[in-house]
Amino acid sequence: MTGMGKILRVARIVVAVIAFFLLTGLFADYGMTVPSVASWLAKVQLLPAAMSFAIATFIIWLIITLIFGRIYCSTVCPLGVFQDICARIPRMRRRVKPKWHYHYSPPLTRLRRTMLFIVVLSIVLGISALTSLLDPYSIFGRFAVNIIKPIWGATLNAWAQIDGAPQVKLAVASAFGMILSVVTMLIIGAIALRHGRTFCNSVCPVGTTLSFISRHSIFRIDINTDKCVQCRKCEHVCKASCIDMVSHVVDTSRCVVCFDCLPNCSNDAITYTYNRHQLSIPLMQKVKPLAGSAAGMSGSRLEVNTGDKSDTSARRLLDRRKFLAFGTLVAASPLMAKTVSATESVDRASRGFGSRKLLPVTPPGVQSRREFLDRCTACGLCIAHCPQKVLRPSIEEYGVLRALHPVMDFDASWCEYNCTRCTNLCPTGALHPLTVSEKHRSCIGTAHVDRAVCISWADGVKCGACARRCPVGAITMVESGDGVHGPYPVVDKEKCIGCGSCQYVCPSSPKAIAVSGLA
Repeated sequence: MTGMGKILRVARIVVAVIAFFLLTGLFADYGMTVPSVASWLAKVQLLPAAMSFAIATFIIWLIITLIFGRIYCSTVCPLGVFQDICARIPRMRRRVKPKWHYHYSPPLTRLRRTMLFIVVLSIVLGISALTSLLDPYSIFGRFAVNIIKPIWGATLNAWAQIDGAPQVKLAVASAFGMILSVVTMLIIGAIALRHGRTFCNSVCPVGTTLSFISRHSIFRIDINTDKCVQCRKCEHVCKASCIDMVSHVVDTSRCVVCFDCLPNCSNDAITYTYNRHQLSIPLMQKVKPLAGSAAGMSGSRLEVNTGDKSDTSARRLLDRRKFLAFGTLVAASPLMAKTVSATESVDRASRGFGSRKLLPVTPPGVQSRREFLDRCTACGLCIAHCPQKVLRPSIEEYGVLRALHPVMDFDASWCEYNCTRCTNLCPTGALHPLTVSEKHRSCIGTAHVDRAVCISWADGVKCGACARRCPVGAITMVESGDGVHGPYPVVDKEKCIGCGSCQYVCPSSPKAIAVSGLA
C-alpha cells in the first residue's frame, strides 16, 4: 500500500496545484484567457454554490464527500491549498525537527458548530459581511484581487517597458480592502505554519458542513492495529491532527484526505479503504467503568494524588489550539461590536446631492438590491475583471454589515455600454447573466443634475460634456432663457440607464451630475 499511497498523494497534489493556479489566474489575469477556462471552478465552490441555489452542485459535493471524504478541502479549495503551502514551508527538510511534528488534538466541536451557526444566522438575517469574512473562497479571492493582481500587473508593466509592449491598466484597491486581505491571510497562514489545518477544522463553515457527512464516508483512512508498531510517523505528518494513536482511530470528520500519512508508514498499517479493520485477537473490549474511587478511579476519570488534600485532580496544561481559537475570537470581538453598533441602512449610507439622497449604484445584472446583497460573498471576481475599473469594494455604501460588496465608483470611471463581463463571471447568482442587448436595456440607476455647481449654467462656460458622452442620448442641454445663466443639462429619466459616463466626464467640482442607484 506504500506505493499506492504515494500515487494517491501525488495525484492529489497535482490536482490541487492545477486548481490553485487556475483559481489564482481567474482573479489575477488581466485578460480573459484564464477566466474563460477556469470560471467554472468558481461556480463549483461550495458556499457560492449554496448562495446561488445551485442545488445540483451542492448535492454532488455532498455525495462525493459521502463516498471519498473531504477531498474538496484538499483539492479545489484555494484557501486549503494555501494553508498546505504555509504548513509545508518549515517541514521541507528531509529530516523534520520534532518541534514541527503534528500531534493529535481533540476536536473543537463546540467552536466549529458555533461558527457554522453564526454563518447560517448571518445568511438568514442578511448580514453578508460575516459570511464573506469566513468563506474560504471569498477570503482567497479578495487576497488575489487586492494583493496578487496589482503585483502581477506591475510585473507585466515592468516587462512591457523592456519589451515595448502595451501596459495593462492597474487598479489599486482601497486601503481597507488591502489591509483586511493581508491581515486575514497572515493570521490563517501563521496558524497553518504551526498547526496545519486548524482553521479548516475549527472555524471554516464549509469544512464544518462537510464534516457532518465525511464522518460517515465509505472510503476512509483506516489503521491496522495488527501491523501498527506505534512509530507515530502518520500522526506526525497529519496536518489535520486527527490521528489518535492511543485508540488507533482517525477522526474522519476532520480528515481532509491529503494522503500524507499513507507513504510514511513502512508497515502498511494505515490504508485508504472501505473496509474497517477488526483485530485478529480482540484485546480491546468494552468494560463497565469502576464504581466509586476504586483503583484510584472516580467514574471514568483518574484521580491523581498530588500530595495536596485540597487538590483532587491533575493540573491541566492549556491546549494551544484552544488558545489560538479563543484568542482570535477575543481579538475580533471589539471589531464585531463596533461593526454591529455602526450598522446603517442603505438610505443612511447614501451621500447627499443637493436636497436629494443618492443611493449607491450596484453592478449590472442585479434583479433586486436585497437579493444582490444577500447572495454576494464579496469574492471580488467582478471587481478583478471590470475592464473600466469602475467597480470597487464598498465600505459603508450598503451599510457596514454589508461591506466589501462591489459598488460603482463613477468618479473613477464609467460602466462600458457593451460590456457584460461581470454578470457572466459571478458564481453566486448575485449578478444575473446579461447579453449585450439586455445590457443596453438594463437600468442600474438614474442621473440627477445640480445646476448650482454646473459650470455651464453658473459660469457660462460652454461645456455639454455629459450630453456628448451619454451613449443613449438621455441628456440634452437646455437654454436657461433668463439671459444670466448658460445652458444646463436635463436628463430624460425614461432613457437613462445609469452607466455613469456623464458623472465621470463632468468637469465641475463637486460633480454637477451624479447617478443614484435603484432602491
